[in-house]
Amino acid sequence: MQFERTGVPGYEVVEVLGQGGFATVYRARQLAVGREVALKMDSRVLATDRDRQRFLREVTAAGQLSGHPHVVAVYDAGVLDNGRPYMVLELCSGGSLGDRLHRQGPLPAAEARDIGVRIADALAAAHAGGVLHRDIKPGNIMIDRYGNVGLADFGLAAMPRPGQELSVTREALTPAYAPPEAFRLAEPTPAGDVYSLAATIYALVQGRPPHFPAEGSLGIAEVIVRHTWPLPDLPGVNPGFTEVLRHAMAPDPANRLPSAAALRDALAAVDLADGGGATYLPASTIAPPAALHTTVPPAAASPRRRTKVSVRLSAAAVAVVVVGTGGTMAYRYLPPSTTEAPTTGASASAPGAGGVTRVTNAGFGVPTTTENCPAASVAGLDGRCTTTAECWGGMVVTVGIVSINRSDCLVSHPWETFAIAPLPSDGMTNNQKELANHPDVRRLCSREVLARSRQGDALKIDPARWTTDVLPPTQTQYADGLRVLRCVATITGEESTGAHFRPRA
Repeated sequence: MQFERTGVPGYEVVEVLGQGGFATVYRARQLAVGREVALKMDSRVLATDRDRQRFLREVTAAGQLSGHPHVVAVYDAGVLDNGRPYMVLELCSGGSLGDRLHRQGPLPAAEARDIGVRIADALAAAHAGGVLHRDIKPGNIMIDRYGNVGLADFGLAAMPRPGQELSVTREALTPAYAPPEAFRLAEPTPAGDVYSLAATIYALVQGRPPHFPAEGSLGIAEVIVRHTWPLPDLPGVNPGFTEVLRHAMAPDPANRLPSAAALRDALAAVDLADGGGATYLPASTIAPPAALHTTVPPAAASPRRRTKVSVRLSAAAVAVVVVGTGGTMAYRYLPPSTTEAPTTGASASAPGAGGVTRVTNAGFGVPTTTENCPAASVAGLDGRCTTTAECWGGMVVTVGIVSINRSDCLVSHPWETFAIAPLPSDGMTNNQKELANHPDVRRLCSREVLARSRQGDALKIDPARWTTDVLPPTQTQYADGLRVLRCVATITGEESTGAHFRPRA
């Protein structure tokens, strides 16, 4: 990875650590002081002053907390000339508790309790400064090189003030750890963070989130109902420990522990000494997983592309799906536009015949074209190609609902878009399984169309080595009226670097 690819002055990139959500995280060296840091480059562009102010507000929120010993420090931030924001963070070489939970299984109750006390103290400091985290989960609690734990990713943080909107949409939340009021689209509050931290502590001991089965799928109605069920006691643990978590996870926010500080004090007061000989294990003795060195959620670095634990969410709910053995990923497009830009080339109605190609993002959310686009030749589907390459990270499919993160094509990635089209008139759904079985979609997202869509060095790769799939719109996009599907492909068993189907901008 070359330094010039980031363009952040004063930092030299060492390697790519991972990708999550809308950002790529690099291991970098701060040249002035010779310190290794995590350089987080956002793939979105802050095109307006309002967007830049929003970003700076979030950076300020995170920076105000950097002095706390259990908050991952923010060293620097800014916006590049091309509008892409970046943040420079403390490098946490031990990975996350989500990583550890997946690799090593549940934590001892005393260790989880101690971690809870420390993170609750960090959360209390955040709330005292008017900052909400809004996405507390094992994957956002990091382990530094000394074994200390710290709350990370205040990228979802906001400073709620009268007349000011919160800085992100609800599609960024994680249902398995989100409070029940999030499913009613209530505005976030400190009580929601208290719930999420308690749910995280419970998962560290139990091995999976509360109210979620070890496997299988849940509909949104069942998720809501399960939030009203009593929280089962943690096996072999003093029931007083579960009682504290139960109080912090009350379905009605008014009945929860009143603050993060109250949760911290209640956890610290629990006596975990029992007949089983439970002992107190300070968080500083956590052994960092030797193979992990990322400051992004575990889903970003995981090589697995599919996970089977399932949650079905309605259009009224959030779009990101969490699974018990993985993390969260999401993708989002720009709002549909009616802008059209004519360019010289093939006709949209007769690709390759000469004339004017209509490059448009009307109804698609991104600029598309029919020029040199084999998808446009599939009759009756209005298939098109994106004007520039679109690459994607790992994919999570949960009973037909897809979650995936957008990737920079210059870094290693599994998936790339080779066609885009409106949903079939008799297939208006965002369920991937149903779309993949639709005969028209099967014709469009076929290996034959893929083979004709290859460009450059990709022509040397045997089409038989590729696997194709379908990306429907997310729950939120579908609810907002976006009716677009993408055909994507991956080289079976491999990840790749670069674009195979469209030129890169």
